[in-house]
Amino acid sequence: MPRPRLAGRRPPTAGAAGRAAAHAVAAAAAALITAGTVLAVAGRDASARPGAGFADGAHVWTELVLASAFTAAGWLLASRRPGVVFGWLALAAGTGHALAAAGEGWAVVALDGGHDLPFASLALLAGTMGEPLETLVLAATWAAFPSGRLPRGGTGWAARLSIGLCGAGWLYGLVSPFPAGQLPEAFAGLSNPLDAGLPAWQPVPLFASGMLLGSAVVVVRWLRAGGEERQVLRWLAVVNVGAILVTPLVVALPAGELISSAGTVVMLVVVIAVVLRNQVYGIDAVLNRTLVYVLLTAFVAALYAAGVGVLALLGQAAGGPWTVVVAVGAAFSLAPVRLRVQRLVNRFLYGERDEPYTVIGRIASRLEAAGSIEHLLPGLLEAVAGALRLPSAAVEMRGDDGATRRIAHGAARPDAAVVRFPLAHQGRDIGALAVTLRAGQRALDARETRLMRDIARQVAVAASNVLLTEALVRSRERIVQAAEEERRRLRHDLHDGLGPVLTAAATKVDAARNLAARDTGRATDLLGRVRADLSAALGDLRRLVYALRPPALDELGLLGALREHLGHAAVPVTLTAPDALPRLPAAVEIAAYRIVTEAVTNVVRHAAASACTVTIGCAERLTLEIRDDGTSGAAWTPGVGLTSMRERAAALGGTWTAGPADGGGRVFAELPLALAAALPGGAP
Repeated sequence: MPRPRLAGRRPPTAGAAGRAAAHAVAAAAAALITAGTVLAVAGRDASARPGAGFADGAHVWTELVLASAFTAAGWLLASRRPGVVFGWLALAAGTGHALAAAGEGWAVVALDGGHDLPFASLALLAGTMGEPLETLVLAATWAAFPSGRLPRGGTGWAARLSIGLCGAGWLYGLVSPFPAGQLPEAFAGLSNPLDAGLPAWQPVPLFASGMLLGSAVVVVRWLRAGGEERQVLRWLAVVNVGAILVTPLVVALPAGELISSAGTVVMLVVVIAVVLRNQVYGIDAVLNRTLVYVLLTAFVAALYAAGVGVLALLGQAAGGPWTVVVAVGAAFSLAPVRLRVQRLVNRFLYGERDEPYTVIGRIASRLEAAGSIEHLLPGLLEAVAGALRLPSAAVEMRGDDGATRRIAHGAARPDAAVVRFPLAHQGRDIGALAVTLRAGQRALDARETRLMRDIARQVAVAASNVLLTEALVRSRERIVQAAEEERRRLRHDLHDGLGPVLTAAATKVDAARNLAARDTGRATDLLGRVRADLSAALGDLRRLVYALRPPALDELGLLGALREHLGHAAVPVTLTAPDALPRLPAAVEIAAYRIVTEAVTNVVRHAAASACTVTIGCAERLTLEIRDDGTSGAAWTPGVGLTSMRERAAALGGTWTAGPADGGGRVFAELPLALAAALPGGAP
């Protein structure tokens, strides 16, 4: 899947002008936050503080905290990425919360006792309408993040409806009368300067329905997304679902309104990290801890509320000794619950990292269930990436020719951090297992590193099997092709060589028979030519038979045939072998003969050697070692001869190595004494 565009629609400002505008808006919001703080301190004992509209005195501090968080996030994004819409949305929400704090503070101080300050109505309007801007900003962010574009189809229409509901609620509150029943008597004389004569109706249902629909849109987009976009939307989905479940419980606690804003702060951290391309160090750990403690707070709040409710049913008044017992019990529940909550959060973030046996078992199941060699490694990589919530995983395999082949599962950003674990099997370096780190990670922790090393051992076995199987398939293909080429050569030699010779000989015999009575001399001459042609044909036939299998092998055996051949070599060759060899299969004899003769031929042609030694051993296997004292110090490049020797050994289930050695070159091969021993489950 292609990497999602972490950008939005460009606002009117861009570049230097956009950064200047971001600084200006952030400065204005900071001034309002400062004014709100001063006014909150000045009006902390005011008797004219609003009631349900502004809960209590702690409400203004919640506004100041949210104003600071949104303003800081918006300034950071808009000043660094002025072309991304999310920074400007955050600045709008921060300015709205700052207006709410300053407006509430001004209205309270203006109507408190001896203070006679103007613009109380405008201040109250700012206090009531600044806060709901957050709902509009959140609905727009949830709908467009991270690409900046609204989704298509039904999800897109639901996203537009959520934004419309929040916008309609905000606009209705802006031009409708102040809710008189929710204001204290000191505010009774204040009226909305923008009142359009609409009924005095609270737009809370519009906000609530818009926010719930927006949360549902985030969850649906997360479930339907893939790749990095799924990783990004996962956090927003968790924050939204957590807020829906936790907020009703937390707001009942002391300072509960302030605590409930933690989810908004988490969302801002996610947005910052994604827009700035995950350059916020340690974001994953911060989000992990935040989610854990938010869930623990919700659990304790629910447990405490349940305990107080039970006491109320039993007729116990709140605040008595039994309430203290309930509070202590809720506190002591943190210890056993924290471990479980941490495990659930880790599983959500990192998959089954904390359950290594489960991961290894899943990989083993994939190994057992692999239907074909083509699906073995892709299935393993899918299991690894899915179990550990990794963006992608890949196996980089090196073949015998040094070329590297990559098999991957998943997609990751081009600039994502990658960790490689070496793959080694039976002392052979196969390649590496490369995993892409999660967004925001710089390295795997110690547990994941140990687990990945264990996984790499399993993957190494599978990769080795894949390489061996592919090598076997290629070897069989070459053997079949070589056999077909040999048949074609034999056909051509017989058809184009022996065939015409024998046909001509038959014609000459007929001619000699016709001349026998009239011209004995010519007939005798023709018969002499026939004999010469037949002798040449017999030579060709012997050459063809020798190419199939040297007759010396049948007449003299392997050792005798080698002594006869090596005695005519251009380089002195010393043959060291047992006095006698056991009876060998014909295929083993011809393979051993061809390997030795080809190796000696290479010594003569390429090694510039003065002597050569051939050593043959026979214990559990037939061993062939050909050494020379030549100057072949550089790495050997596989040619026709080396490839032929390797394939002859591999075809019988043997092994073969060749290359420079101390003082010259060395070719070593091991062949089975019986072909059945080279087959799986075979017996010698």
